[in-house]
Amino acid sequence: MPKPAALLGAADVEEKLRKALGHDAVAVKPYGKHFLIQLNYDGEPDTIARITHLDSGGYGAAFRAFTGRWEPLPDEGTRDEMIAVVVEEFGPYLDPANYQS
Repeated sequence: MPKPAALLGAADVEEKLRKALGHDAVAVKPYGKHFLIQLNYDGEPDTIARITHLDSGGYGAAFRAFTGRWEPLPDEGTRDEMIAVVVEEFGPYLDPANYQS
């Protein structure tokens, strides 16, 4: 079970992402030092990106490539800065309207 601080951090990231993206289809799940950012559509959560707490005290972001590997972005900063990077870089992938047929 995730620690209470991780649950609170995930809730904060989720709230800020939902506000920035303008929908509630995004969910954030704590996983170790990562916040997994998932899009819920068709009842199936799909992990699109993650924000990671780095040893330096800052945060980094990465996306899940089609191969399943995590590809880090060259950015590093505060958690709020990484939320902005995720929205800017992956906003279209986090929009459920882009997955409807």
